[in-house]
Amino acid sequence: MSVSTLTLVLSRRKILSALVSLSVLAGSTIGCLAAGIEKGAVMEVKPNSIWFQDRAQLTHWQSLKKSRRRAALASYQEKVLRSRDAWQFLNQLTVSVLGYEPAAEQVNVEMKTEGRMLGTKWWLDAHALVQ
Repeated sequence: MSVSTLTLVLSRRKILSALVSLSVLAGSTIGCLAAGIEKGAVMEVKPNSIWFQDRAQLTHWQSLKKSRRRAALASYQEKVLRSRDAWQFLNQLTVSVLGYEPAAEQVNVEMKTEGRMLGTKWWLDAHALVQ
């Protein structure tokens, strides 16, 4: 084997090794998010998170957020907040997890913080939960 062929083989192995490491890291990050989210768990929701009454609206919001179309996301967010199809609370609030969809990164929760919203049910992006 020539020196240039050996160098090429070693370079490919380094690239493959780096890709495997990235895959493991990405998988462990998703696993960490899912690890603490279980049905019945009492958790906190980050301040200023968007709370949806309808799962389909959360799904649409997530797709806009992932697409990085800032203007479309801002427009949609303003629309659902104005029509009260979604809410944005300023404080960190306590919820009980009713269900979790890891693949969609969606959590169905019930409000546990005292007040007029106590007992209401919502859909949240899983990243809105304090981990």
